[in-house]
Amino acid sequence: AFMFFRDDSLNANTWYNNSRDFARLPLTEYNPGFTFSGPVVLPSLYNGRDRTFFSFAYEYNDILDTTFIDTFVPTGSNPRYTLPTGNAPCPAEFICEDVNSSPPAGIQPYNVLYSTPNTNHRFTAKFDHRFSNRNDITFGVQVGRRNNQRTTGASTTRLDDALQARKADSNAYNLTNNYVFTSQIVNQFRVQYSTFSPRYETDDPFAPVVLIGYRNPRTGGNQTLIAGNSTAQVFGDSTGFPQNRNETRWQIQESLTVVAGNQTIKGGFDVHTVNSKAIGLGDATGTYNFANIGAYQANTLSRYRHNYGTRGDVDNTYLGVFINDEWKAASNLTVNIGLRYERETAVSDNNNWGPRFGVAWSPFEKRNGVIRFGAGIFYNRVLLRTVADSIQNTGGNQVAFDTTSIGTNANDARRLAILNAISNTFPTTYGSIADLRALVGATCATITTNFPCNENTGFSTGNLSSAGNPLRSVEANLKIPESYQANVGLEREIGKGFVFEANYTWNKTIRLWRDYNPNVPLLPAGFNDWTEYLLANPFQLSPARQYTFYLGSPTDTSGITTTMGGTTNCGVSTPNCFVNLNTTNNSAVTPLVSVAGQNNNATGGPVGIALAAISQFRPDPTVEETSRIGSRGKAFYQGLIIEFRRRFRDLGYGFRASMRFAYTLSSTKDDGLNNTANAEVNGDFGREWARNLQDRRHRVAFTGSFDTPYWLGRVRLSPLVRYGSSAPFNLGIGGSDRNLDDLGTDRVNFSGDLNDIIWREPGTPIPASLISQFSLQPIGSRSGNLPRNAGRGPSFYTFDLNITREWRFGERMRLRPVVEFNNILNAAVFSFGSEFIDFTGLTALNSNAQQTFLVPTRTYRQRQVRLGVRFDF
Repeated sequence: AFMFFRDDSLNANTWYNNSRDFARLPLTEYNPGFTFSGPVVLPSLYNGRDRTFFSFAYEYNDILDTTFIDTFVPTGSNPRYTLPTGNAPCPAEFICEDVNSSPPAGIQPYNVLYSTPNTNHRFTAKFDHRFSNRNDITFGVQVGRRNNQRTTGASTTRLDDALQARKADSNAYNLTNNYVFTSQIVNQFRVQYSTFSPRYETDDPFAPVVLIGYRNPRTGGNQTLIAGNSTAQVFGDSTGFPQNRNETRWQIQESLTVVAGNQTIKGGFDVHTVNSKAIGLGDATGTYNFANIGAYQANTLSRYRHNYGTRGDVDNTYLGVFINDEWKAASNLTVNIGLRYERETAVSDNNNWGPRFGVAWSPFEKRNGVIRFGAGIFYNRVLLRTVADSIQNTGGNQVAFDTTSIGTNANDARRLAILNAISNTFPTTYGSIADLRALVGATCATITTNFPCNENTGFSTGNLSSAGNPLRSVEANLKIPESYQANVGLEREIGKGFVFEANYTWNKTIRLWRDYNPNVPLLPAGFNDWTEYLLANPFQLSPARQYTFYLGSPTDTSGITTTMGGTTNCGVSTPNCFVNLNTTNNSAVTPLVSVAGQNNNATGGPVGIALAAISQFRPDPTVEETSRIGSRGKAFYQGLIIEFRRRFRDLGYGFRASMRFAYTLSSTKDDGLNNTANAEVNGDFGREWARNLQDRRHRVAFTGSFDTPYWLGRVRLSPLVRYGSSAPFNLGIGGSDRNLDDLGTDRVNFSGDLNDIIWREPGTPIPASLISQFSLQPIGSRSGNLPRNAGRGPSFYTFDLNITREWRFGERMRLRPVVEFNNILNAAVFSFGSEFIDFTGLTALNSNAQQTFLVPTRTYRQRQVRLGVRFDF
């Protein structure tokens, strides 16, 4: 990137350096772009006393990137919806057929290298005017335009029309006025207004989502071909910030500083208002699912979803008022005392007073060191997502339509008839609820069924996790989270150019927001857990279907499962009826049906049936899970940071250097991952207390800047070396709700030593002995016994290096090329992604799950090389 700088206020012939850095871009991407900025005086407004100063900068950045579409498309067609034809031959080593179709349907590779650039425009301008020596004003403007079409992966199964562009327009205006009343009294007033308008678009944002399943012959795994408007398939609710949240912000700040003798008193206020308008994209234009290629060609739907009323508006106003007194008590002692009051309208919490105290003391005779201490109470800011979801939840009338909610059987006559009627209108998008209700009602009038079927069949209200959800609420006494912080430190010069510094920080945060389910079923008296209840009470789903629960055999990892209930309509060929491999449990049924590995919450699975069996005991049986945010969480951090640094100085023989070495010994613990975390046992956050996922007990960092003499090229080397000890990870069971509290946070039972749960590198031997010590708890039991974040993950090490050289051409021109290496040694930095790995599928029959158990799911910070050049004149 080339950058040009000019300041005519000093001299019309003087050109000098601006501090803006060059663009940093990976070497694998080509990036044409430029930056131009020029502060200049407007001569017509300059009169010798008052002065007007204007500066501006324009940046254009275009990352030319491509996405490789690598998927399969049907060789046959659906006359209602046209897909592109295959453009690559079928490899000889496998047959190009979707074996999930009956009979198998032909497919063909479709490979396209598609242009997906990321273009950014940014304009910044600043206008300064000095009315007098006491009064000046600054006005600034920032305008940004982004069109990012880059995808998250190197290859994709999305077709061309489903590739997504993340667009955003941003505008910001700010005004600052400084007024010097006297040499001891100064006032500053600031105001800012900004807008952010993002869009997440495909070629046709109003088209439906089309999902077609098939078996990939190359990998042998199931895959989904994505066509149409795939934004809804990715961002399922209005909290997908910032892709679909329009924001308007106002901020006003006022501060007055008064110097009186050895005291400096400063006070003022800060007001910040935020208005966000969001629309949930999840299934907003309709989502058509086809189970396989054959179903697509026959126009036979397996599922249809459509959501309405997903708009949510969020308003919040923050008010902060503060006063601070800095007292120079002695020549070597400074004391700070302050008080801040904070208020946010999103929460009814008015008692947020934050006192602060600090002292800096230099007891050393040469004044070459200082001891510092500070403490105070600080308050968090509320998050817009939680405000939208749970507090200001009146933004829209949430209505969802989903054909999977019609009955518990995929062959339900109502579901089949409605899906068939929708298939006949494919790919129509239903612009209103009334249109879709009319279709459903007309379909129900043509069929005979023993179950309710009318225009409301398949619809539900308030079950979306987005703004306006009436099933989300907050506790009446919800508080702003607050932190109690203290720090004590010593800084001392210990040698010529060397400085030693040590700081100990203590931070306790309480009243963190946590989520729980107030509509969880309540266990009847006389039972220790739901396991006992299910064993004692067969579940009558309908007059023709009954489920009897029993404990599975040791080889049946499903725990409680379901068996024959004494009706002729519930047999091995009937969906949703499960029996155990152990024939002694149900010897009358042959052949027996295995459910080993059955571990989801689907309506027809053991967990789903168990949830249906106990739904009568919910406080409100008309709905399922509800969500309530309460001030129940806590976190704690303590850390000791020891630092040695050396100021930039000559080392002799033409070498010059500065360097810094820092070691951190710390501990971070909490009882939840984020603002809306759930506990494994509903509401019991005490047993969630564990190491935070970012907790690394030891961290080491070394950085420096080294100049070489002329005989080594006068090159500047700036290394950065970092090391961190292991961080924890969590083990779950794939979101299965085995304790029947509607929350997918369940963990497993473990009978071994927790110190043995250590990550392993890909390709290392399967830890069969360790795997045998894990087991699933019976459905209905309170929880697994494995603590949260019990696994011990990998450490990390990275070495970055920046190399630059400056050439001068006279007094006015300088050229500085730079090479930047990130992770120059290409060390593997392993990560578990979301730090959550699953026990799911660890059976003797699932060798793939065993191969990947305890193996990190990704690496990050691969080696990157960036090249840049800067020219000043």
